[in-house]
Amino acid sequence: MWSVYTIIGYFVLALLVPIGWALGRTWLKKREPREVTCPEIGGSATIRLDPWYAIRMHARGDDEFRVRACSRWPGQGDCEQPCLVQVRPRS
Repeated sequence: MWSVYTIIGYFVLALLVPIGWALGRTWLKKREPREVTCPEIGGSATIRLDPWYAIRMHARGDDEFRVRACSRWPGQGDCEQPCLVQVRPRS
């Protein structure tokens, strides 16, 4: 009986390793801060993307993400996040 569990275990591992690798790479790419030009004020801003949201969207097959934090938010408040257009080619 243990041989059946071993085969099932290897099968599950064979599925989880590539999935984990792809999702881990997405998380690492999306968590680093990025410099963008804020379209609302025309100045420079530093944004941080939401890596967990990016992973969920990547698992669904979408290349969508959102801003988790922005250097302009304390003064500007929450915005429509039009700066994401500048981030997409680098994803």
